[in-house]
Amino acid sequence: MKTKERSCLYINMNSFKFKGTLRSKRLVLLVASAAIIGILGNTKVYASPTVDRYGGMDRYETSAKVCDAGWSTNTDYAVLVNGDDYHDALSAAPLAKKYNAPILLTNTEVLNPYTSSELIRLNVKNVFIVGGKGVVSQSIEDSLVAKGMKVVRVGGKDRYETALQVAAKIGKTSEIALVNGNDFRDGMTIASIAALKGMPIILTDGENMPASVKKYLGNTSKMAQIYVVGDANTISDNVISGLSNVKRIGSGGNVYARNVSIIQAFQNEVNTGTLYIASAKNFPDSLSASALAPKTSSPVLFVDSPMDEATSNFLKTHIVNSLKILGGTGSVSYDSETSVENMTLGVSGTDAINDTIWQGEKYTPRATMVITATDGTKKEVAIDWNLSQVNTANPGTYTFTGKLKGTDTTVYATLTVKPLPYKIEDLTQTAVSRTSFGLPTTVSAQMTDGTTTDVPVLWDYGTQSGNKPGVYVFYGTVDKYSKKVKLTLTTIDNGTGKTIKTINNIKATVTTKSSYVFPTTVSAIMTDGSTQSLSVTWANEIKYSTGVYTYEGTVSGYSKKVGLMLIVTGEGGTDPNDPNYPTNPSDPNVMDLGELEPIMQDEKYPTTVKDPTTGKQVPVTWTDAVSIDSTFLDNQYLDDCRVAKFTLNGTISGNKKVRATIGIIPKIITLNVDGKTSNVPAVSINIKKSDYPNGVFNMSELSTRINAVINGPNGIREAKNVHVLLWDPPVVDISDASTYYVTATIEHYSTPVTVTIKIEN
Repeated sequence: MKTKERSCLYINMNSFKFKGTLRSKRLVLLVASAAIIGILGNTKVYASPTVDRYGGMDRYETSAKVCDAGWSTNTDYAVLVNGDDYHDALSAAPLAKKYNAPILLTNTEVLNPYTSSELIRLNVKNVFIVGGKGVVSQSIEDSLVAKGMKVVRVGGKDRYETALQVAAKIGKTSEIALVNGNDFRDGMTIASIAALKGMPIILTDGENMPASVKKYLGNTSKMAQIYVVGDANTISDNVISGLSNVKRIGSGGNVYARNVSIIQAFQNEVNTGTLYIASAKNFPDSLSASALAPKTSSPVLFVDSPMDEATSNFLKTHIVNSLKILGGTGSVSYDSETSVENMTLGVSGTDAINDTIWQGEKYTPRATMVITATDGTKKEVAIDWNLSQVNTANPGTYTFTGKLKGTDTTVYATLTVKPLPYKIEDLTQTAVSRTSFGLPTTVSAQMTDGTTTDVPVLWDYGTQSGNKPGVYVFYGTVDKYSKKVKLTLTTIDNGTGKTIKTINNIKATVTTKSSYVFPTTVSAIMTDGSTQSLSVTWANEIKYSTGVYTYEGTVSGYSKKVGLMLIVTGEGGTDPNDPNYPTNPSDPNVMDLGELEPIMQDEKYPTTVKDPTTGKQVPVTWTDAVSIDSTFLDNQYLDDCRVAKFTLNGTISGNKKVRATIGIIPKIITLNVDGKTSNVPAVSINIKKSDYPNGVFNMSELSTRINAVINGPNGIREAKNVHVLLWDPPVVDISDASTYYVTATIEHYSTPVTVTIKIEN
């Protein structure tokens, strides 16, 4: 085997250490990575394809060398065909692909020594002989058995039945290739492609379809595709008359034009990064390669000297990294080899890939990229990355590498995973009037990577807060933040002439100073006697005494300072009873939210409630739950039953206290039908087909028959009707099957339930 390789890389990509799995960089490494990627922003690569020739003294040695190149270790299977007669061998490639087996050649009567040597080297346990005893003798079969191999002969009375028996070994498929069994060249072109797709090759006569083939094809309306290889001169229209889903490929032109046309028909499935080059004047070399080429999704290309125009045009428009020459110089001359090598395109330049996503978003590396070929044209090339998927659970910048499929060209990708905002504090602002106030364009957000960042915010139109003059509430939207940002604006003089009269100082007692959260607003008494919550800014602390600290706050529109005294008992602080810091007034009145939607036993209390002052859903923190009624409330429907009732006390945004009541629904033990109370689920319903002559059954008819089993007040199981929120599908066609499975979504039941519908005549 001879190898030639020429390469002149403008940049040695292997010098950059991006190998291995995906990894995150620290800041200094990120800068270095960015610099490297910047250098590689437009990588130029000029490289000739590598050339390997598989050639021996004859076709049998060539076949052995192809086998040696594709199967370096033991393999359980091999496919044996006659090296002097192509007819039975035409259908062998898909069978070889199914069992990852090489195709080896033999004489009719004597097992070729090269083939025997390969079978022993690979420790083959099973051999498929394709063809009858007149093609590969009983003597050869016996010799294989004597070597400890199990032999399965796949052969019919003629080439057509042999192909059908091979198809039976391949198994059921939705696609087939129909080939003229009297000429090997179209069959050898489609062989590696059919093997790649796992579809059998069925042989026919050019003018008449054999009866066995016609019986095998049967009704082809349910097949996805029948590829008819060749034009009407190869397989006549009469042969394929009556077949469904037929597509002709490789029509028109000479053998080389047909070869190219067949390859191009599957251009989205084959990869021309590696090409197997063969002579069109004989079949054995391309036959052996038809088992190896599918490993790289490669086609077999026929060449001649001088090169046919169709072949030249194909080579000049495809990027090729590796050429596999099949046969010695008597099959493919050095002139043909050199011509092919010089005609193929290479990769001239690639651009680095830079992608940005949000944390947690699904990311799959790009499957393809557009490159610049050596002729200046743009080509789309698939990429083999060093990883299949990326874990984006953590923010950061990641780099990874890949290879352009079928080439040695390395490409680089940088993925930036942006952190998400996870906490944004409510804002309070004070202004002389609403018209003089400008809403902020950004808000400060705590991000999931531990940083604090100003993020853009889009505000809704503000509304007055309940019946409080001069207080307005705005809700803002921040991208990728699940909650609304709240801004409370207090206007000092809302056109009424009132101003701040006084603001009382604040006193707080804590165990540790670090645990104290400074208030962002203070309650101001206005000149009209009303109170308003105004924004405050605190200055540095002043030590008052041991364990006691004071702070001065500034409020817009207030000429004095607001005082705050913090008593830290953990530092020995005691209340100095300074008259300037009176005891704080009691909490404001608790807002009553009324009765909430009921929940089921063991379910958690609701995490959001409607703020009565804004009408918006806001988060709630419940501080305690007090039982107020444990009487069992009975009803036909589960949703209207109650086992208890509680009063909930809690707080919502702005530390506003709330109170609500909530009812508790009995827990569902299991689901049954028609009032059954067994603890074994039995959601199965029989219906009579004769009751529905139109063949359609509406699932809503069963809604009243589904029941939940609960424990009643005396501990005895009871059946209660439930509300079915959704049937999937809502109707079923009962004309064909005897059993159907329909999904029902039940209110207060966490997972959808499968209902079995049995049809009775």
